[in-house]
Amino acid sequence: MKKLLLTALLVGGVFLGYAQQILVEGKSELKALPDEAVLLLTLTETAMTTSDVTNALNKKSKAVSDALKKSGAKDYTFTADNYYVNVNRIYTKGTSKDSGYVASQQLRVVVTDTGDHLVKAMEAVQQAVDLSFQLQFRVSEDKRKGYETELLKLALEDAKRQAQVIAETMGITEFRVHQVDYTSGTTFPPVLYRAEAMMMKMADDRVGPTLQAEEQTISDNVRVTFRFETP
Repeated sequence: MKKLLLTALLVGGVFLGYAQQILVEGKSELKALPDEAVLLLTLTETAMTTSDVTNALNKKSKAVSDALKKSGAKDYTFTADNYYVNVNRIYTKGTSKDSGYVASQQLRVVVTDTGDHLVKAMEAVQQAVDLSFQLQFRVSEDKRKGYETELLKLALEDAKRQAQVIAETMGITEFRVHQVDYTSGTTFPPVLYRAEAMMMKMADDRVGPTLQAEEQTISDNVRVTFRFETP
């Protein structure tokens, strides 16, 4: 979007001339390749007491952690959060009955090597316990900062280029930056790997998955006001 905004100004009540403005919106766009993968695992367990259900869930979590350590996968982090315990309430024909407790917990495995080590981590998780999980690719925090800086520079250069084109076309010889309005609108949504409920396949001929992160388009924009004066 390109706009030319002309404004007449009075300073101190004395007419000094016309201070005019060129308002442009600079835009930028880049292709970002995710450089880390996130495995999201949800564990659930039921038991008659809270201690039993907690212990059972802890065993599952430890089984996953131990399997990752033995897998040979490197450059990963393993965290557990979102732990919940609720009454296991069963509804039948309009009535309810409490039958022990149900617990759930989310495990998060972040792998910074999206090649062989990711495959090792996935296979370790699949073989540790009976579960399904979700695989996401995302841009790491360090790379995000670099992309954000580059996008802003490109957007500012685009704004300057537009202002120069307008000035040259309109015969404006001198202009200067008056105001910059910027709020980063850049987002880095995770890319969901093929939406398949990834369950352990028991077939003897099972082979490791072929994984490839896809590029995502990221963009930004900035509004810049340039001022120039005419007699």
